[in-house]
Amino acid sequence: MMRLKYRLRTRTTRELVKLAQSGVKEAADFIVEQFYPMVVKIAGQYYGQWSDQDDLIQNGLVGLIKAIYYYKEDKSTFSTFAWKSVDSEMKSFLTYLNRRKHKILTDSLKVDLLLEEESEDKSPDIGYEPALIDEYLYEDLMSAISSVLNEDEFELFKMYMQDESYKEIADRIGKNTKYVDNTIQKIKRKIKPVIETHKMIRKIVADIERM
Repeated sequence: MMRLKYRLRTRTTRELVKLAQSGVKEAADFIVEQFYPMVVKIAGQYYGQWSDQDDLIQNGLVGLIKAIYYYKEDKSTFSTFAWKSVDSEMKSFLTYLNRRKHKILTDSLKVDLLLEEESEDKSPDIGYEPALIDEYLYEDLMSAISSVLNEDEFELFKMYMQDESYKEIADRIGKNTKYVDNTIQKIKRKIKPVIETHKMIRKIVADIERM
C-alpha cells in the first residue's frame, strides 16, 4: 500500500484522473487529498448562507468526486473543471437547503436494493447514520434517474419505490403485470450506471467522514 501511494505521488493529475476513472480508488483518494484546500476555499465564499462550513465542505467534496469521474480532458484542465463542479455542487446544495421543509427521509438508501439479489435483510449497511448529506445525495440521485427515464417510466419507478406490488401498479396504470415486470427490468438496466456512480460517490464521501 505504501509503495502504491509513493507511485501515485509521482503521477500527474491527468494520470491520476485516468487511474481513478479506471477503478483505482487510491488514485481518487489522492486527488481528493490534493484538491481539498480548493474545496475549503470555495466553501469560504458561501459560508453563512443557510449552511455551516462543514456541511459545505462535505458537499463540495461530492462535487470534486463527480469531477473526477465525469472529467474529459478535451474540454478543459482538470483544475478548472473541478472548481466549476465544486462551486456548482455547493450552489445546488444551498438551493436544496433553502426549499427543504424539515423533510425526514426514512429510507434514502433503499434504491441500492435495485442492484442486489433478494435477501431477508432489506436495510443496506452503510457504516454510518443517514444525515443531511445522505438526503441531498438521494435527491441528486432521483434527479439523475429522472433524466434517463421518460415520464411514464419515472412515474412507474416511483410507484415501485413505494413498495407497491406489480398488481397494484398494473391496476393503477391500466396494464397487466407482465407489462409492469418488463418495464421494471428495462428501468433497472437504464438506471444501473446512474446508481453505480451514486454508490461510488457515496462510498468515498463515507470514507472521508470516517477519517
